[in-house]
Amino acid sequence: MGTPQHPVLQYRWHVKETNAGMQLVYFGLRNPPNHTRSIIPLPRELADRLRLLDGRTAAKDLPSDLTDQEMYARLVAEGIIVEAREVRQPSSKDSFRQCVRCVTNDFVVPGLEFDEKGLCAFCQCYELAERSGQGVALQEGITDEDLIRISSENTGSRFDAMVLYTGGKDSTYLLWYLAKKLKLRVLVASWNMPYTNDTCRENMRRAMRVLPDVEFIDRTLPWSMIRQAMRDQFERVGWPCLCPTVAHALFYPLAVQENIPLIMHGVEEVQIAVMNYVMTEIRTGQPRKERVPDHRADTLSFLRMVATVSEPPQPYSLTADLTRHMSSVSDLLAPVFKPLNDILIRADGDPGMPIPILHRLKSNTAYGSWAKAVELIKQEMDWHMPPGQKGLLHTSCRIEKVKDYCQFKRFRGAGSTFLPQAIVELGAGVYFGLLSREDALEELQESGYYNEPQALSELTRDLGIDPGEGQAPGEMSWTLGKCAGCST
Repeated sequence: MGTPQHPVLQYRWHVKETNAGMQLVYFGLRNPPNHTRSIIPLPRELADRLRLLDGRTAAKDLPSDLTDQEMYARLVAEGIIVEAREVRQPSSKDSFRQCVRCVTNDFVVPGLEFDEKGLCAFCQCYELAERSGQGVALQEGITDEDLIRISSENTGSRFDAMVLYTGGKDSTYLLWYLAKKLKLRVLVASWNMPYTNDTCRENMRRAMRVLPDVEFIDRTLPWSMIRQAMRDQFERVGWPCLCPTVAHALFYPLAVQENIPLIMHGVEEVQIAVMNYVMTEIRTGQPRKERVPDHRADTLSFLRMVATVSEPPQPYSLTADLTRHMSSVSDLLAPVFKPLNDILIRADGDPGMPIPILHRLKSNTAYGSWAKAVELIKQEMDWHMPPGQKGLLHTSCRIEKVKDYCQFKRFRGAGSTFLPQAIVELGAGVYFGLLSREDALEELQESGYYNEPQALSELTRDLGIDPGEGQAPGEMSWTLGKCAGCST
């Protein structure tokens, strides 16, 4: 690679000023082994100089204290600073590059890189993890043997497990698995969120009829409280969702009160694939570090993340927006989270205090495929799909497409490095064999990425949000939110 004569930062690299200092940030996903090198700290003087790279100014006319720097040379060698004519161009919804194996593309995920075979950076990370033997989930799913053992040892509660239930595919399968297949004593807990779709509300009622020996409870929050919190979430983090963070605050204290040993949630492995495989620096040939599970510590660590009001230490890390989202919810609904915070304080002061442990199923193994899982719960639980919906990724929420759309707009506008969730989860689903590529492509078209969803205008009307006059559809400033800790 020659020295650029008209240097410019490659597409999707931006200089950002944050509370952690000046940073060069990549808004996308690079090919391994550079997939974890997306944030590069910069001295302020160099950051100011890099902002001069407009692709029109010749290198000879740039300050010599920029082009002579060792870091400048490294950025050139790494392809971060390139010749102006080598800058990748943005894809459109009619013309984009798509992974040859899964369904991710560089329109929904601008800045997504591919190898010479056309394999996306996500699939490369999954392959690398498999080849190295290091592709072990950070929170492994629980086994049937452990579930049965916990049940047999449980003499302190009338319930073996609490299930956080929405009426959707994953939580219904989980409920069937625990209550019908393994015959555990289950307490079913549902947050009666206003935007749960009507079909899933009916699924909950059908589940009560199918499981007459299972106890069901639900909780609500005042609509005025939810409405204000969702409005504020739009402003703070760019999308309005409160789930599933609130469910933990509502029901974990109840599980403690009832001495329930387990809380099971329907999180799929594909939903944590980025954390397990993409955010991890994997070195082929290196032995995997064995980790002795500490389920109590892991549970408390997760709950602290859910309940604590804090800023992410790295404003543009891949999980910064997720951390900011949960922190914002717990801040906006502080009275709701107080019982959970009180439990965390007690648990920190008493290492012997028994607490319910958060777990999930090994969903990839249990399901076989999404279609098989759905066929089973239709037969066993009289479960129904929402009318007109074909996609199986998210089946319980009326505003799921709004989340898709807002995450996409925020990511595409370089307001966040948080990768749009649905397309990543669909791609992982294809890679790990949960659905065919053809089905995933069809489901992707149902998402909120390619057109502004109708549910967005309905939601803003419900919340009393005025997108403002004179702004183009889909460009409302509130959909991008604010990057806390960032000045740009």
